[in-house]
Amino acid sequence: MNTSKKRWSETEKHFLRTNAAGMKDMDIAAQLKKSLKSVREMRRRLGLIKLSGRGRVQLKDRVEA
Repeated sequence: MNTSKKRWSETEKHFLRTNAAGMKDMDIAAQLKKSLKSVREMRRRLGLIKLSGRGRVQLKDRVEA
């Protein structure tokens, strides 16, 4: 298991945004060679919330302070 901390590239973030609804987090993690925890945390930071039910993802409304 790779424990080195690498920053997410814009390409990786784009991949996550476009595939979050159609792929499982563990499949995204394998594709990007990232940990499952890292994928879930980045999805949360991007405001992508998984709803119950297969393939249901929505963008969380953000309130800028």
